[in-house]
Amino acid sequence: MEQDRIIDAVNRIEQMERCFDALQKAAENPSSLREDAALRALLEKLTRYYESGQWLHDYELDEQGLLPPGLKRGVLAQDAVFDFLEQIDKGV
Repeated sequence: MEQDRIIDAVNRIEQMERCFDALQKAAENPSSLREDAALRALLEKLTRYYESGQWLHDYELDEQGLLPPGLKRGVLAQDAVFDFLEQIDKGV
């Protein structure tokens, strides 16, 4: 059961990392975030993840050392997603 939770978290984190990477790249041209429906959907998905209990759950698993060491986990940095979303909110 615990292993299933960790696998689910790893899958979710990997998915959110892909969203975050795509959005950061797209933010180089802020108008693309306004005009591209797929990017807006990614932004909404990342926002929901961050604002839901899922982000905190995944963060806590990381803090407990339960996530694989090689897992890319930039979305779990306490301020990375928040600061990015704030930047987008102000610039888009």
